[in-house]
Amino acid sequence: MPRNKFKNKPHLYDIYCFIMLTIGSIIAAFSIEDFLAPNRIFDGGIVGVSMITANFTGFKLSILTWLLNAPFLLLGWKKRGTVFVVRAIYAMTVFAVAVGFFETTPAITQDHLLAVTFGGLILGVGVGIILRYGGCLDGTEIVASILSPKLHLPIGRQVLFFNIVLYMIIGFIYGWNRGLYSILTYVLVSVVMTKVEEGFDAERGCLIFTHDDVDAIKNRIYAELGRTCTVWNTEGYIGGENKALYVVISRYELRQLREILSNYNCFVTVSSIEEIIGKHVKMILKD
Repeated sequence: MPRNKFKNKPHLYDIYCFIMLTIGSIIAAFSIEDFLAPNRIFDGGIVGVSMITANFTGFKLSILTWLLNAPFLLLGWKKRGTVFVVRAIYAMTVFAVAVGFFETTPAITQDHLLAVTFGGLILGVGVGIILRYGGCLDGTEIVASILSPKLHLPIGRQVLFFNIVLYMIIGFIYGWNRGLYSILTYVLVSVVMTKVEEGFDAERGCLIFTHDDVDAIKNRIYAELGRTCTVWNTEGYIGGENKALYVVISRYELRQLREILSNYNCFVTVSSIEEIIGKHVKMILKD
């Protein structure tokens, strides 16, 4: 649910975020305990380290996950701010409690491929919800954000390097089949998590350059798609002066936009938009 729906009621939005963090944490815990852990298939990051440690020591995964993440939360307090840390602590606490509960329930399947597929899908949904609403389950990203300026390495690359080392260790300890299953799970979780965090109906930003009749193009876009365009003058190195139009559409409307522009001489770039802030209203078209 977009934040602007709670524009005049910020406290309600905070409550809504914590409800979603609760749901995401429970979903993630269910995936770990009822699909992955019973089959010795490991997640990445601190959760993965906690799973390995729990296997060796016999300590409860619920306690280990919280304890191993706690120092990173303290490091991230100044880097990411109070709101993030509070939501992360809440998500990790709910996750730890839910893991403790699901430890007592039987595994859903003993088939490794099913465990990877459904465990990865469900875990990706849970973690994606947590990230979408400002929480976190893993401290590696916090550490990477702190080290990034010093190491001159992007956060994502640092996390990837950490997980490569982790999965190599898993392969040596538990056999390469387990390591490969765990890598497959990690990839699946990453894909689903990104989709859930960014939203399945991600908008597309289309930048259109043309010498043709701009008014005709923008009027057709508005008439057929209900979308308004921003227009400005541009100048090319060879073609001289022309016009540029910018319009935001859904991915389902991209085919219609192609059909409209096929009647004109245009150069078009299309990019994904993760978030739109402010008023963005689509006209409701009448039949």
